[in-house]
Amino acid sequence: MFRWAQADQELDDELCDHVERKTEEYVAQGMAPKEARRRARLELGGIEQTKEKCRDARRVNWIQDFVQDLRYGFRLLLKNRSFTVVAVFTLALGIAATAALFSIFDGAYIRFGETAQVNRVVLLSQHSKDRLPSFDFSAPEYFDIAGPHHYKSFDGFFAVHGLSATLSENLAREENPERVRAVHVTANMFPLYGISAILGRTFTTDEDRSGGPNVAVLTYWLWNARFGRNPNVIGKTIYLDDVPYTAIGVMPRRSRHWGADVYVPLQLDAASNNRSERDLSIAGVAKEGFSAEQTQPELAYLAHREEAEYGAAHPEYKGLIYEPVDVRKGVVGDLRIALYILMGAVGLLALITAANIASLSVARTLARAGEIGTRLALGAMPARLARQFLTESALLAVLAGAVGLAAGASVLKPILAVVPARYIGDEAEVHTSPAALIISISIALLLSALVGLAPAIFISGRGVTMNLQLSRTRSATDRGSRRTRTALVLVEIALAFIVVMGAGLMARTYQRVTSTDLGFRPDRVLTMMMTLPESKYPGGIDLANFSQELLRRMHSLPGVIEVCASSNRPAGSGLAFHDFSIPGRSLNTADGIATAAYRTVTPAYFAVVGTSLREGRFFVEQDGPGKADIAVVNESFARTYFPGDDAVGKQIRLENRTGTTTSQSASNSLLQIVGVVKDARQIAHWQEVSDLYKPITPEIYVPLWQHPEAARELGLLIKAAVDPGTLTDAVRREVLGIDSERPVYSVETLEGLAENALGPTRLCLVILGAFGGVALLTACVGLYAIVSYSVTQRTHEIGIREISGERTCKRRSAKHLEFLPSLLVRYAAQDSKCRFWCRLQGNASFISPLNWTEGGLKWMGFCRRCISFTSKSWLSESHNEG
Repeated sequence: MFRWAQADQELDDELCDHVERKTEEYVAQGMAPKEARRRARLELGGIEQTKEKCRDARRVNWIQDFVQDLRYGFRLLLKNRSFTVVAVFTLALGIAATAALFSIFDGAYIRFGETAQVNRVVLLSQHSKDRLPSFDFSAPEYFDIAGPHHYKSFDGFFAVHGLSATLSENLAREENPERVRAVHVTANMFPLYGISAILGRTFTTDEDRSGGPNVAVLTYWLWNARFGRNPNVIGKTIYLDDVPYTAIGVMPRRSRHWGADVYVPLQLDAASNNRSERDLSIAGVAKEGFSAEQTQPELAYLAHREEAEYGAAHPEYKGLIYEPVDVRKGVVGDLRIALYILMGAVGLLALITAANIASLSVARTLARAGEIGTRLALGAMPARLARQFLTESALLAVLAGAVGLAAGASVLKPILAVVPARYIGDEAEVHTSPAALIISISIALLLSALVGLAPAIFISGRGVTMNLQLSRTRSATDRGSRRTRTALVLVEIALAFIVVMGAGLMARTYQRVTSTDLGFRPDRVLTMMMTLPESKYPGGIDLANFSQELLRRMHSLPGVIEVCASSNRPAGSGLAFHDFSIPGRSLNTADGIATAAYRTVTPAYFAVVGTSLREGRFFVEQDGPGKADIAVVNESFARTYFPGDDAVGKQIRLENRTGTTTSQSASNSLLQIVGVVKDARQIAHWQEVSDLYKPITPEIYVPLWQHPEAARELGLLIKAAVDPGTLTDAVRREVLGIDSERPVYSVETLEGLAENALGPTRLCLVILGAFGGVALLTACVGLYAIVSYSVTQRTHEIGIREISGERTCKRRSAKHLEFLPSLLVRYAAQDSKCRFWCRLQGNASFISPLNWTEGGLKWMGFCRRCISFTSKSWLSESHNEG
């Protein structure tokens, strides 16, 4: 294996010695020396063939053949540099796209957490026949679920308080206050996750009991950003909403779970029996080998047990169902859908590149017909030639893989810049991982196999005579080769147009979504949030006073048209719900109680967001404390609960059956409906495009002055006459002027919040459109190369036709007729697919302006192809004339 030259020399010497001895034997028998040598060589069967047989007997000749093939293939690539550049470029495109997108998918979804347990976290939701799905649980329900049970599909359960992004707290120190997110968790979360502190420790069981000490565990992000990774932070006192906490640990870099900046113990009271106060989220860690769906049977048993034990006292348990939700899907659900679409586009792009290079390889194989025929005549086996072609394609794949991986790593950051931050969890770490490298290398090898097999299959059915004939004529008129190349061109063009059509349909979907009536006007409205903790604002009067002073100061700012406050922004997440009943009316539920969205607003809210009135009136400033409790409902509420009747003047009662209320003082309040407003869609309920067309949730609006306790997470909305972004600094100053420890957060225009919901569609549109352009460009390059090569190969034939007196126009027509069938078939197929997609969409007509535009562009492309063929004709003619 390691002394090929010496072994070959020894083999040559041995064969020469054998021939010499045989020659001497024949000479001794009376033959002439020349005839004796000829007979000796004939008896041996040929020197080179015998050498090959001897090398085969060594069983290591394939290594030598492989090295020889590599050297020969490398020389060919250097000789045909134009082919090499085109092949490497097109293959590198597919590999780069695969490496970049799989890196995102792997980091954001597959390797979601830093441990295997984190990737198996399941979040619980509950609902029943009379209740909307909810992730909220009470403390007794947590102890029922997490009690001493022997689960087959769960390692255990833990509780989290404040899963919603609106539940945040302020970190106050000597410097300016900073808003952080403090997540309350049970102490067993860290062991279930399989993670430990890199500095200090996590919570103990005693610290997690009711009345336990105030301790905190910092995330790596907060430790780095706020404390400069100072190890002396352990034992330091920090203040969360003016309450002192002792820092006892720092978590690893990727352990920023549930969006936390700092963890504090939940300290639940095990003796509590209040099942109506539901403000916890419960999550479990599935055992290894169990998916979220496979845990459903045990959760069904838990729900049945809860219903049987507590259903009599709590009617909301009737028909109780627990549903498992994979946390990875919850965090990256939008991105996951987009990535599935884009990975499909990457697969199509890979096939396009394979078809492109395969067609070029077949064309190049025709140019090497003489070489192939000669090698076959000398005794080379078709399998041996196939190995040669596969080796050449593998060499191409290695070069393209190196370029593609480098390009994929370089475009990873620009792609991530397009992805909205909320689509990737804080725990995710996206980079070019070993898994992405393995997948990319596998794709490169697969593409090389596809590319190498095309010429191998092409030569397998051709003998020596046909290859030598092709080499003599240098004609591209061989029917088999023409069919092969035409089929490959058709495949790559069809695949390219699938991607382009997908991008076009995505653009149409985006256009349709952006034109959907949201029920409010988001233009020139600045929004922000702030937290009003109970430690500083204990009662409703304190909250109302702060809100009134805030609105007064905002009105005095230049450029402000109107300002309002609300417990939730119209396009913000964290929409609250409240139970209600209608006196004297059955709601078709077991206990006569239903649930609707609930929002407290100041009177100017509807004017700021542009929600129109349908019946009755809006709130006015006089609708404050001491006045009759009133409410405004949306059209969906009126249609659902007062069908065929006038909702204005009717009464509803706020209940607290499920504990989802944001205002305990509002419970059992009797409200009179004074107005009905237009339906407004909420971003929390249209995370996917299809959700835009689902029924709008019934919603209740109540005056903030009558129920200020519901607005501890206060949203501020400012209608501006100028660019809303120019008011941000002035608004921050005014808020700090009222309370120096109240930083605002989530500052964004209402238009930006609404556009965030279109993130998945916009992301798919941008990247799929880019892939569509690249795919079309790749297909066009391949088509141009094939046509150019075909014309070049027929220059000899064209010259003969010229000498024989054939007219130029006739030659051009012959060239056009060769490629027109494939183009006509392809464009007709595109029209058929366009009709199919239009029928599938239902509301789009084939004769719509957009479809006419698409058709016009396609047939313009057809004309461009014809012009391209004509230019190649002129090129060949000028070449022959020269």
